[in-house]
Amino acid sequence: MLKRILIILIPAIFAVYYSSAQVPVEISQEKILENGQKFYLHTVQQGQTLYSICKAYSVAEKDVVNNNPELQSGTLSIGQVIRIPIENEISKDGKYIIYMVKKGETLYSLLKSFDTTEKEFYAANPKLNKKESIKAGDEIYFPVKDKKPGNVISVISKTYDKPDNSEVQARDDSKYIYHTVEKGETLYKITKQYNIELDELIAENPSLADRPLSINETIRIPRKNNIVKPIVSQPEVEDNHHQDVLAITDTTPVQNDDTTQVRDYKPGECNPDEWYTHGKEFTVALLMSFETGANLRDLAGQEKRKVPQKIRSVTEKAVDFYSGCLVALENFKNENVKIKFKAFDIGKDNTILTTMVADGKLDGVDMIIGPAYKSQVDYLNSLNLNVPMLLPFVTDETILKNNPYNIMLNPSKQDIRNEVAKYASQIEGCNAIIVNGTSDESKASAAKYIEAMSNAGVTATELAFNGSSIENIGSSLKKGVENIIVITFETEMSITRVLTQAFKLTDDYKITLIADPKIMNYESIDPNYYVEVKYTYFSNISINYKDTRVKSFVSKFHNAFLCEPSTDAYIAADAINYFIPLLQKAGKDFAPCIDQDYIYEGLGGKRQYHKDSNYFDNSFSNKEVYLYTIKDDYSFSQVYPSESNN
Repeated sequence: MLKRILIILIPAIFAVYYSSAQVPVEISQEKILENGQKFYLHTVQQGQTLYSICKAYSVAEKDVVNNNPELQSGTLSIGQVIRIPIENEISKDGKYIIYMVKKGETLYSLLKSFDTTEKEFYAANPKLNKKESIKAGDEIYFPVKDKKPGNVISVISKTYDKPDNSEVQARDDSKYIYHTVEKGETLYKITKQYNIELDELIAENPSLADRPLSINETIRIPRKNNIVKPIVSQPEVEDNHHQDVLAITDTTPVQNDDTTQVRDYKPGECNPDEWYTHGKEFTVALLMSFETGANLRDLAGQEKRKVPQKIRSVTEKAVDFYSGCLVALENFKNENVKIKFKAFDIGKDNTILTTMVADGKLDGVDMIIGPAYKSQVDYLNSLNLNVPMLLPFVTDETILKNNPYNIMLNPSKQDIRNEVAKYASQIEGCNAIIVNGTSDESKASAAKYIEAMSNAGVTATELAFNGSSIENIGSSLKKGVENIIVITFETEMSITRVLTQAFKLTDDYKITLIADPKIMNYESIDPNYYVEVKYTYFSNISINYKDTRVKSFVSKFHNAFLCEPSTDAYIAADAINYFIPLLQKAGKDFAPCIDQDYIYEGLGGKRQYHKDSNYFDNSFSNKEVYLYTIKDDYSFSQVYPSESNN
């Protein structure tokens, strides 16, 4: 078989725009105060780089990256808002340093630091009362003076000249690797490339602690046992005007841990003899609702509101999913089919998508991952792009019934109903009750559950929730058998009332209550209620943490992002590992190559993509559903499929 080698162009969190023209960087007039630290809020303009921005603000690149963790990838996007730390700000007339007092500082210590007399200080700050002490958070002025080297003012106004490589003296190739900095590289990238800590790199190149890297400068890398030469050279990045281009974020070597399963697919409509004849380069677009601007505005306003601001939930899911993609893509970096992986922040409506389409941003895309919202999916489907779309969060099966080339990474709602019905059919003497809510959507869902139960040979009763209680539930429950109650709505107040009512019945009846997993986030519900009603939820995740592939993924994820992967990260990794080989073998028309009988053993559990009889051509969903029931210690155990069926 032809050896498959893939050069991955992994993006920063959003698409990056490049321009050959030098764009001046204007100092922002917008500032915020956060945890006692003052920042400029700089909005990135086309053609600006992290280096040019840092130089304009006279701040070290590492200080900006430390305050904007998303910049660790080394790339920027137009319109991105970044925080520039302000240590010493110069007044508009250039006569004064504007300084914010930090906790523990005194006027005496600051006068010494700024080499300023008390008389000069109060002349610069006429509104200050000499009888009152300065306090943390105060903005005070110090006169700018011509100072000797090392003074605060010289630090403020300095610019970074290109280094003369004086740090790299006599070469010692036995102890060091000598790396020549290329365009677009950052300290973070280099530490990842050579698998060293930033402190180790700075120790060998002390001046890097106070200035950005410069193109073509040589820096010294301490040689380790596992490093004998520079790793992978970076592929060239296209430099087109007004075109989305991606940048390499990580070139760490990846050992083959067999995370990607290689197999021969059954022919069907897919001819294996024609595989690898569809080109050597493909483009994948990740369309996610990162909502960068909205989150930055929330964070910027938290000082005024005096309430800590959390990252928006849709952002958290999008970032987790994106991070899982990046880690999984590392498995393909040494293969010879080139994948351009572009990521876009598309917001919550169709405004940005419409502009992207009009600007041709999706022209030539071979596979789309996303979007997150059904309205956005519907909009893209209306364009008849004839491009496979992997849907990470949407589960409405009407999408699959009405449109081609839609592939749900999660089970559809139809899949969930069918698997819940199969679970009920395995319980001897089961009494199934489907509870509908007051909305038309809930009533329609309940009717479909009744149908699924009937198809599985289970007789089910439909009851109505009237807003305060489940009507006639007392006469519908049966003693001596398992009563499975399926809830088809999710509102917190209604769920609270249902659980309260079911809880009171557990002394006389065996109850298993099945509902959407999101109800576990409701803080108004006593956790004991979940235990007593044997709360059971459905999921598409079943992770074996003893699996060496899972251990490897967790380790790589933690090393990259300093946190543990969420369920969305596992879903993303399995999607990359499953569909990238199909794309590189069969091109964007890979849908006929999906073998519906094939059960893929993923990092997050089994994946079996199937096409139901009512699905449109080339549309699929992952049919694997797992059910988990809460135990007395508030942990969950998998009850379906049973271990014997796994």
